[in-house]
Amino acid sequence: MPIKEIKIDLAPGLRKLDVYSRRDILSKTMEGEWSTVFKGRGIEFAGFRVYQYGDDASLIDWKASLRANDTLIREFDEFKNFTVFFLFDVSDSMLFSSTAKLKCEFAAELIYVLADAVNKGGDSVGMAMFNQDFVNKIYPDIGAEIIRRIRTNVSDPENYGGGFDFKKALLLARSLLQKKAVLIIVSDFIGLEEGWERYAQMMSEDFELIGLMVRDRRDIELPRKGGQYMLKNPYSNENIYIDLKHYSKLYNERVKQEISKIHNIFTRSRGDFLLLPTDEEYISKVISFFQRRSKRQD
Repeated sequence: MPIKEIKIDLAPGLRKLDVYSRRDILSKTMEGEWSTVFKGRGIEFAGFRVYQYGDDASLIDWKASLRANDTLIREFDEFKNFTVFFLFDVSDSMLFSSTAKLKCEFAAELIYVLADAVNKGGDSVGMAMFNQDFVNKIYPDIGAEIIRRIRTNVSDPENYGGGFDFKKALLLARSLLQKKAVLIIVSDFIGLEEGWERYAQMMSEDFELIGLMVRDRRDIELPRKGGQYMLKNPYSNENIYIDLKHYSKLYNERVKQEISKIHNIFTRSRGDFLLLPTDEEYISKVISFFQRRSKRQD
């Protein structure tokens, strides 16, 4: 489902002053949150060494000491910089909208703002746009050039549309990234293949996993008033007409269950998850989301 134009507002100076200010607040908050949430967790066990006079006694590992018949202490490596990688779903289902903004347009603006904040915080950032394959990939780096490349790629309408293969996207991302990276998946999570949760669990063993679900209001619920709607499968030519009087309640309940299931899979995989409807303002939601993450690490 190719598109001819993508309408993405990535230039804060073109926005009204109040929107510009709120975007600036997000950047400043994100800069701080990456440090407190991720850098605060950047400590990894490195190995054992023999205890020496003056070492912190609380670091003694008594079980390891018994096995080695010597007094051993645990040593740790601290990671001061992180890699944040965005996995951006640009498949056909992301080209839908019942409002003025397509889901992919909403998602592109979100990714650009977050990437800019990460970059300003001194961490490397990268991105891959995917459908049934990788449309393009930007290896993680630091500096103005990486943000320019992200801007260029998300602004190109040729990069949008196509099928959807979530498992393949996760495997490709895994091959690109080093362990300990922060992997942020931005998608509507529509059309997930059976068994995808095993892949999410696998990714969570190597990466900090975050799911940002971008959905149109019609992806979440149908109006309860009477009338007929045509529903279309975004990955096929199949259409179905439904009477809202009979099916809106069932549709809304099924979608609620689906979103809850996806949320639970992320949390069981030691990840995080946030639903972002495209008809709602996202700045405050994202700020609160990362602030909650920060508090959990205190």
